[in-house]
Amino acid sequence: MKLTITRGGLAALAAFAFVLPLHAQQAWKPERPIRLIVPFAPGAATDISARAISDRVAAALGQPIVIENQGAASGTVGTEQGARAAPDGYTWTLAHDPPFTILPHVRKLGYDPLKDFEPVSIIATIPMVLVVRPDLPVNNIKELIALARAQPGKLTIASSGAGATSHLAAELFKYETKTDILHVPYRGQAQGVTDVLGGQVDMIFSSFGPVMQHIKSGRLKALGVSVPRRYPSLPEVPTIAESGVPGFDFSVWTGIAVPAHTPKEVREQINAAVTKALDAPEVRTRFETLGFVPGDGNPETLRKKIASDSTKWRQVITAARLQLE
Repeated sequence: MKLTITRGGLAALAAFAFVLPLHAQQAWKPERPIRLIVPFAPGAATDISARAISDRVAAALGQPIVIENQGAASGTVGTEQGARAAPDGYTWTLAHDPPFTILPHVRKLGYDPLKDFEPVSIIATIPMVLVVRPDLPVNNIKELIALARAQPGKLTIASSGAGATSHLAAELFKYETKTDILHVPYRGQAQGVTDVLGGQVDMIFSSFGPVMQHIKSGRLKALGVSVPRRYPSLPEVPTIAESGVPGFDFSVWTGIAVPAHTPKEVREQINAAVTKALDAPEVRTRFETLGFVPGDGNPETLRKKIASDSTKWRQVITAARLQLE
């Protein structure tokens, strides 16, 4: 049997072939509000990073972003809800160190960070600062270490919850300085900072946002920054590494992740909206004020970060015998 295609038939086939890829690559446009699960309490650095870009992202996509805070179980409750959501682009999860790279090594969780999510974009990396109540008789890291060694188990350090980043920073500090400081977990960073301000607790590792005004007013003393470089807005505050704890380096990150099997075109549109928001001058100014470093917009950066940090924290938790429950 001989197949004959006329010139008109060829033209029709060519047009059909041209239309198909255009249709397949058509941009996703959300048709209803988008839910962003922030698995931590309002006021934490994670929450602040999400809210700093949410209006810009919403404008880019043409739908409001509804932020839903779920500050329970160090972020694992909200993260599990995000993993179980429909992969349709309408539920996002704010990815963050503890529920994605730390707690899977110490608890049995109802999700797998590497299998149940698709990374979309890093929002920010966030350094921390160790602050103490103003009447604590220390003025630098070396004096704090000396006091803690002289009074083992007497000093207290707050955190936003067992297994939270502020807790991890505290445990690493204790491990590397060979000190015994009592951990006091709270249900959120804001509560911990409030009790350090009130003198009920001696110190806390915090992102800069919740404590900057208190440092400048003298209501809190900043002893050290958790990353290798000093913070530009507080150049007088040394790093912990240069203050007697060589090599101390601790920062956290936040990002956007969606359920596994979310279509590629949906992920690409979300990524484009987040990247556009991160490039906005007012967002960059806001991040600089907060001490946040904006993400680079590459989903592979977040994917590699989750995998490498998961390996790192497994090693640290085993070596330091950290108790995160």
